[in-house]
Amino acid sequence: MKKLSAYIPSLLISILLVILMICSVSVIIADINFNAERTVTLSEKKNISDKASAHLNSKFRESSGASGIPSDIYLKNLNKEYIQSVINEYINSGYDVLKSGKKMNIEIPTNTEMEKALDDFFNNMADETGYEKNDDFYDKLENTKKNAYQIIGESCDIYKFAALEKHGVLTSASRIYRMRPLLTFASAGGTALMILFLIFINRKEKKTVLYWSGISAAIAGAIGMVPSIYLLSTDYFNAFSIKQPQIFAAYTSAMFKLTEAFMAASIAVCAAGITMIVLYAVIGCYKSAPPKVAESNTKENPEK
Repeated sequence: MKKLSAYIPSLLISILLVILMICSVSVIIADINFNAERTVTLSEKKNISDKASAHLNSKFRESSGASGIPSDIYLKNLNKEYIQSVINEYINSGYDVLKSGKKMNIEIPTNTEMEKALDDFFNNMADETGYEKNDDFYDKLENTKKNAYQIIGESCDIYKFAALEKHGVLTSASRIYRMRPLLTFASAGGTALMILFLIFINRKEKKTVLYWSGISAAIAGAIGMVPSIYLLSTDYFNAFSIKQPQIFAAYTSAMFKLTEAFMAASIAVCAAGITMIVLYAVIGCYKSAPPKVAESNTKENPEK
């Protein structure tokens, strides 16, 4: 640091190193958490299926007044396991679009119990009223089943992948999603390259690399840590205005999870930076300490 020719380049590289460290942490955290397996696990952990079930209860009770079909015919056949399977299907299909960029192909799992209950209801009503079981009868039955699956799908698509795909958002996001390995390599590789530059510039005083790397890591960690702590401590994401409870729970829990992971990684980076600065100070103090003069324990022999 004593030479200006080494100080200025080291300062500029340390600034770039801060930016690259923040990018590296962000990309790695996103790469770890943005996948179908972790998203499904999070929805199960947060019991999103219970909130989706409550929403379906409300939707089918509202529709029963217009259709004349008792809501229990639907609700008694919509257990937690089935609802979770539909949620998983939408999550997996959404990530398939992100990974491939192709059009979303969602197939809602068939609910044989619900379909049988609807068949029995329509047939009993036709027998009681003398309604002819013609093509119109069967068309109405099939449309009723189709509408039921549509309501189930809209309620279980907790991340609104279908709506995002319809508006082209998911397809556009897939271009960035497929670049994850490249972004990870570029950010991590850039960080390593900057450290190598520091080593080269400060090759005559290698301990200085600890100082610049430590300062960069400490600043990068603090920049990521402080806003994350604020967002978590103030429950910022709970202020989102989303009417459907299952969608609100899905998005807020995902944002809290990402923020917690980013904060933990930022704390680790900041701690590593502080450790490097302390090591630099210790090495500097050790090298600047005056050498100890050894005391001689030998005695001169008297001349005879």
